[in-house]
Amino acid sequence: MSTNFKTCLFGGFDREDVISYIEQSSRENRERIDELTSSNETLSRQNEELSRQNEELREKAEKYTSVAETLAALQARTSELVKRAEELAAENETLRVQANEYQSLKDHIAEIEISAHKRTEEFRAAAIAKLHDLVSEQRGWCAQRREQYAAAHESVCRQIRAAQEAIGDVDLSGFDQMDEKLRELADSLDK
Repeated sequence: MSTNFKTCLFGGFDREDVISYIEQSSRENRERIDELTSSNETLSRQNEELSRQNEELREKAEKYTSVAETLAALQARTSELVKRAEELAAENETLRVQANEYQSLKDHIAEIEISAHKRTEEFRAAAIAKLHDLVSEQRGWCAQRREQYAAAHESVCRQIRAAQEAIGDVDLSGFDQMDEKLRELADSLDK
């Protein structure tokens, strides 16, 4: 605003020019105060919203920390189950060798019986029955272990799926929104 005042005949400035200048300066200052007040209210609302979003994100972070701890526990349990499955597989292989040895024994008995012709049919039947019992026991044992392995496998798979679902639902869009609001806030502060 120009401050060129007209001078009066008797010295000094023209009173109407000075009053007009003061009124216009007062209006401009009021308008600027109103703008600053409005801007302050907007920034306060934005700050409240960002604080609310920050609290929500903090709660989500705590939730995800809990999920991560659960996942770590499930992974440890999975490792234990895998180790146990390997132990049982080794035991199963040992039993398979024994079953092969039993089959070999059966074949050897048959050779002895044919070549010797001295053994009676009862001894042969008893040996075969014994082998059938052993095979039956082994089959029963294998069936029982198979069910245990299947149940353990299903349990581990369920736990892994549950952990994957819990982790797969992560929504990070709040961080993008917060970043945008903070950028706007920073830009408005620089103006």
